[in-house]
Amino acid sequence: MSEECPITGFDNAQQHRWPLVHQYLCDKLELPNGDGLEASAMEKLSKDIEKTLYEQRPSASMLKKRKGLYEHLKRTVERRFKGSSLRQFGSSASGLSLSSGDMDLCLLFNEQKPKKILRSISNTLKNQDMEDIQVIASAKVPIIKFTDERTKIPVDISINNTLALHNTTLLKRYGDMDERIQNSILAVKYWASQRDVGDAAKGTFSSYAWSIIMLQALQTTSPAVAPNIQSGKERTHLKVDGIEYDLTMADDPEQLLNEKNTQSVGELFAHFIKQLVLERPWEEHVLSIRSGQPIGRKEKKWKYGKPHASTAVVMGGKTRLGLHSFPVEDPFNHDHDLSRVLRPEGALDIQEELFRFWLELNEGKSWNELCQLKNPERFPVVEEKDLFEDLRPLSKADFEIKVTANSEQLTDLEGRIEMLQQERQNNIKISQALRGLFEETSDLRNEHRKIVRSLRPRSDIMNALQEKRDQLNQKIGIPLYRIRELILEVYTNLTDDVDFFQVPSLQREDEQFAWFFELQAMHAVALEADTAHKEFISLVREQKKAVKDLKITENKQSEVRAEMIGSEPILANITTEFSEARQFDQNAHSLNKVIQERRREMRQLRREKGRLDAWARISAKGTSTRKPGNRDVKRKSKSGQADWKPRNKGPRPEEVQHRAATGGALSLSDLDVLLNSGGIASVNTSKPTPKSNRRAERKKKQNRNLTVRRGERSQSTKGRKE
Repeated sequence: MSEECPITGFDNAQQHRWPLVHQYLCDKLELPNGDGLEASAMEKLSKDIEKTLYEQRPSASMLKKRKGLYEHLKRTVERRFKGSSLRQFGSSASGLSLSSGDMDLCLLFNEQKPKKILRSISNTLKNQDMEDIQVIASAKVPIIKFTDERTKIPVDISINNTLALHNTTLLKRYGDMDERIQNSILAVKYWASQRDVGDAAKGTFSSYAWSIIMLQALQTTSPAVAPNIQSGKERTHLKVDGIEYDLTMADDPEQLLNEKNTQSVGELFAHFIKQLVLERPWEEHVLSIRSGQPIGRKEKKWKYGKPHASTAVVMGGKTRLGLHSFPVEDPFNHDHDLSRVLRPEGALDIQEELFRFWLELNEGKSWNELCQLKNPERFPVVEEKDLFEDLRPLSKADFEIKVTANSEQLTDLEGRIEMLQQERQNNIKISQALRGLFEETSDLRNEHRKIVRSLRPRSDIMNALQEKRDQLNQKIGIPLYRIRELILEVYTNLTDDVDFFQVPSLQREDEQFAWFFELQAMHAVALEADTAHKEFISLVREQKKAVKDLKITENKQSEVRAEMIGSEPILANITTEFSEARQFDQNAHSLNKVIQERRREMRQLRREKGRLDAWARISAKGTSTRKPGNRDVKRKSKSGQADWKPRNKGPRPEEVQHRAATGGALSLSDLDVLLNSGGIASVNTSKPTPKSNRRAERKKKQNRNLTVRRGERSQSTKGRKE
């Protein structure tokens, strides 16, 4: 059962994770003021930091790999998106990078939506076997993260992150002015990385934010180590992404310092930690390097939002940290707080690590102990293997079997890919043909659809009119013409002169008048029935005409379809429905996925073929030079080297003859070879032709290039936008 602290509300797990923070909140943590730190300890700390940075800086080999990867991605992406520009920024461009750092790239492109660009880049990267591809399209700045399959270098590509380019320039200018600034920034990055508090994706500060925090500390030393590069009367305002920013940066920042600071890197790092632990500037201030010192929260109008970190973790769930809890102002975008990425747990992790460092530093622990790796599984040890480790022990026969198997697999896979591509092209062709048929018959189909849609409503009206007519006729039972005759007859009887000898009775007259009025009512009903009948007859005629037109359009569609089948026989046995075209599209899409997978296998096989070819060249090259003064002792072959490799027995006769024919210098061994191959008479004194010169030059180049190297990256040109 977990016991909650009555003061902080932390349970056992939280107290175990943040013991120092818990003590601080309970007012039980005693923090030293740093007066006990001796000069010798600071000197040792400086040396340890410098040694670590020397070991952690990117090697020449790593820098070369980064450059090659950047150039490759730049060619690939800019070729894919005409008019775009892939720029490098961040630590790899500012010179503030560690060997484990990633490479930040920014794609400047304004013609498409970022999400669409990221999806396209993702597909391109998949075709090049990049690893761990992750698209983060919902971020403020859309980004795609991946790892290069060959070099294992992590890469981030953001879209139109223009302001970051200026941030990189600012940090580079700070780092270039004083080596201690550069080392201090690298040291805090190393410490944050080792102690798991330098990853914005995990709810802690980014390495860029830690750089800004360190610069603020270096601006507040006495005297200052880092000036305020963004100060000055003359201002530079530029519009970036439609927003105007003050991008002022001093060209000669050293001139801004009135007095030189002589503190060591160790003293500067201790000052950085002490400031954050004892002064806790974020409680009442906002860190701001463009101001040269922290500015008040009231002046900045950034209130300390609630809930605070300690409260938020107790609340649990997805409770977010209050706004501006650890405010760090972006040097150019003054509305952007770099601490907005913090989560409650991350904020407490940062405080815990700061407390830990300060306490253990005052206890005399070394830099390596202070920066002990918190989670070793984050940096697994990757052993570099010999590229030809599995090939060295093979005999010639086994090696040839391996080469043959690789060649057969390549041939088989090429055939499979060709069949899949043919099948995909067939599906695309059928889909296009169907869509062409739909386009050709679109007017006819629209007319046909219009006619069909009119038949049912007209039929419903006809049925209603017929029913109405029949009901009315049933009421009266006498045709309209007969009603009119009867009305005329009764009217005549009632209005003609009366014969005095045959005067009708009063009852008879009443009956006549009643019959007359009844006939009038019947006449009105008969007229209504007659109108309904006429409308019904008119609709019947329209319906017959519509049916006739329907047959005509169907015949026309049949004629057009017959013509299309004549030009596209593949449509003969296919139902010409729109859903069929959609199905063929889906088939083509599925086949394309399979083809991409087979192409990945093809690239692997080709790399293996290149490796086998390289080993064959290295093995065939061989060396059998002898040590001077000991002709009987042969030079040892490399460990595990196959014993079937031919040895070089000296200059080749044709090469010696060529040099003799062209007037080149000959050694004693050359003369020996020349005599053994037929003597001077064997030398062709004819002048070499341009063709023979080119052939000889090619042979020389081939001999000089017998080294192992990776070829150019290949990528499918299918679907590439030119």
